Amino acid sequence: KMSRMPIMPMASEMQSDSGYLTAVLWLLSFIVQTFPFIFYTSLWTYPGAWARLCGSHDPCKTMGDVAHMFKALQLVGFLSVANWDFPPWFCFVLLAGGQFLNAKVYQLIGSTGVYYGVRFGKHVPWISAFPYSVMRDPQYIGCMLTTVAIMWNTPTVHCVFLLIGYVYLMWLESEERTPRYINKLR
Repeated sequence: KMSRMPIMPMASEMQSDSGYLTAVLWLLSFIVQTFPFIFYTSLWTYPGAWARLCGSHDPCKTMGDVAHMFKALQLVGFLSVANWDFPPWFCFVLLAGGQFLNAKVYQLIGSTGVYYGVRFGKHVPWISAFPYSVMRDPQYIGCMLTTVAIMWNTPTVHCVFLLIGYVYLMWLESEERTPRYINKLR
């Protein structure tokens, strides 16, 4: 049994005030999970607009700040609907593996690489060392491993939505690996 959380709150659970609150928190949490995917799609597709909006501020740093805010909101959303059963050991292995990949990517390409620097005309080195030597999108793979790790304690539909979102972003970014908007930034 992969997840101990229900897919959605049951109608019978929503009859009481606490059930209604659970349903509202569940819905708000689900909505918050969509914010990063909309944000990343907009920035990948229209980096010039983001750079102009940032003005004299570094668009990569500003993107990173907004991304961290979204992650904090996602965490609050997940915590609001999580159960607190102690997960099995493999969840910790998946979590450690996912966070290792994320940290390694950040170490190799820095915040400029992680936060779409190539789309803003910045130099991002091409890396062929591990983990890039064994997988195409190690940061998204790390995010997916982390998501599967937390699936034990969070609603399945939230986690499946995140997994679909990460696959979508991998597809979006693979469709165009070169920065087509560099000249439009200036």
